[in-house]
Amino acid sequence: MNLRHQIRRFGAALACVAGAMLATDAHAQGQNRGDREQTIAIKADTVHLGNGETIENGVVLIVGGKIAGVGPGLAIPRGATVIEVERSSVTPGLIDAYARLERVDPFDAARRESGRGRLAEIVRRMHGDHETGAFACTCTGFDLCPAGHMHFEYEVDGVTCPLCAFPNHMPMEAASGLVSTASLTESSSEVVAHTSVLDSINLRGADFDRLAGGGVTTVFVSPDSAAVIGPRGAIVRTGGPVRGRVVEEQSAVQAAMNSDTFRFGPGNNPPFRGFVTNQTRRPNTRMGVTWVFRKAFYDSARHAEGLPVSGADTAPLAALDVLHRVRVGEVPLRVHARQKNDIESAFRMGREFGLSFTLLEATEAYELIDLLKDADATVVFGPIEADPTGPRRFTPEARRGRLGTFRELLDAGVRTALTAQDLRDENGLARQAMYAVWSGVSPGDALRAVTLTPAEILGIDDRVGSIEAGKDADLVVWSGEPLDPTSRPLLVLINGRVEVDRR
Repeated sequence: MNLRHQIRRFGAALACVAGAMLATDAHAQGQNRGDREQTIAIKADTVHLGNGETIENGVVLIVGGKIAGVGPGLAIPRGATVIEVERSSVTPGLIDAYARLERVDPFDAARRESGRGRLAEIVRRMHGDHETGAFACTCTGFDLCPAGHMHFEYEVDGVTCPLCAFPNHMPMEAASGLVSTASLTESSSEVVAHTSVLDSINLRGADFDRLAGGGVTTVFVSPDSAAVIGPRGAIVRTGGPVRGRVVEEQSAVQAAMNSDTFRFGPGNNPPFRGFVTNQTRRPNTRMGVTWVFRKAFYDSARHAEGLPVSGADTAPLAALDVLHRVRVGEVPLRVHARQKNDIESAFRMGREFGLSFTLLEATEAYELIDLLKDADATVVFGPIEADPTGPRRFTPEARRGRLGTFRELLDAGVRTALTAQDLRDENGLARQAMYAVWSGVSPGDALRAVTLTPAEILGIDDRVGSIEAGKDADLVVWSGEPLDPTSRPLLVLINGRVEVDRR
């Protein structure tokens, strides 16, 4: 076959591919136009508006992805698609204002790859015996680690010790050559407010499908607490075309006032008889956490006035620019704190710098109800669980939770939303609202805590959070009453598109 013939065949094939791509794009555009123009009527036994009110035998009318009307016996336009499920109810799409996305856990990976899962778990439990209050076992490798006798085998096998991270590397490295971790947070500094968590997430990830399947339609994608002042979070939809799913790219800055920064922050263990890596940094005590927070905000004020900043803990100048915007109220702030003393420290820092913030998790908030009430605090509380799970099971800070804390916060008039954080499926956000009802909260207040209240906290209540004309058609059709333990989401609509259908 001569060269000219080969070029001709290649050109023909390329034309076919281009034609197929154009046809696919045209089909997608046609579908999007159809979604925008489609009229849908949802009929249900009960419509829960999200603000505590309900409508019996209600109809929700959707036109072009927006709620056009809601009411009992509402007239349905001719040609509308009617969705009616027997003994069903409709609610706004659930909103998690503190979602922690699923990511790889290197400890679990090490246990699986080493084939010594049982032994590693036993040794991990030994760490609980070393814990004294908020301080962790000092093991950093070699003979100080309870698993030290296994280190040679870990090194030979090419895996990492699940307790002390010996030999301080992960099996897989990033393309840049930097060590990969399970953290979404940039680890070059303890103050990284200039970075964005949106750059670390995959909007096509399966975790979003699980969230949507549980009736959650909007989430604040939160960074972890591996840095004292972490990245800015993002508000995203859990389904729909990827191009339109990001509601707010650069949302609140999230800080941590707890031991997570030195317990789970990569490289923050003291490098005594261990290795110093490019990720080794401070702090590794609570006083260090407070100092980094305080210095960052003082430096932001100096930097804004054109004065020089210096010192070993100086944050990147780009981060100081963002913190100045936090100080003047242009960028919201969130602070993650569980224990009573950490919550008190957060409010002490707030008073010192004139900061208002949203308190996250707040496990021991029941100890400080008066403080939270007097401060007119906003809280994203949870998860409600008898035994801590996920990363929380490795910290003593999460062990003193109470089932009735959320009820106490509401009774005191503290604006509070519920979060499931990293919990999904049967333990997801809907189940958190069920737990609240079991503790004595009214179903209306519990539902509001996972719909309208988080929307208000995130500043998106003009678009989502309740069933009102003009708002986005983010809706969930349930098989029964939404907070009944036997109910499940049958249909989930995001912007008027059916994203989950279990009928």
